Amino acid sequence: MSVYTSRQVAALVGAPYRTLMRWFERGLVTPQGGGAQGKDTWWTAKDVREASILAGLRTARFSLQKLTEAIVYLRGIGHNPMSSGQFLVISGNDGDPRELVKICSTGEAVALMRKHRGQLILPLWSPPTEE
Repeated sequence: MSVYTSRQVAALVGAPYRTLMRWFERGLVTPQGGGAQGKDTWWTAKDVREASILAGLRTARFSLQKLTEAIVYLRGIGHNPMSSGQFLVISGNDGDPRELVKICSTGEAVALMRKHRGQLILPLWSPPTEE
């Protein structure tokens, strides 16, 4: 299993080291091993994926406050927020993000930026396969 240092992860995801540590301190990313305040922290490939998704969502101009709320919500309904599934960003004509939808491996889509989350948890439709 490959492991990475916090500095390596920051370089891999294109985020400043201090930003990565701020995400760690806020609980937005939770690497598998490590010490206090991110010192001597080691990251697995799964942890790097989660940090990379968070970096991408920040690039899409979602605020840390909104992303924190989305992560807390996902954890509350039993999802590991960033380790699986895909994310769909819906932006307005001005380029500002309007909605973030997590497409889960279970075949459902969860809207994360709505005021009343959970009102839009939709099963995804797949065409029948030929046998």
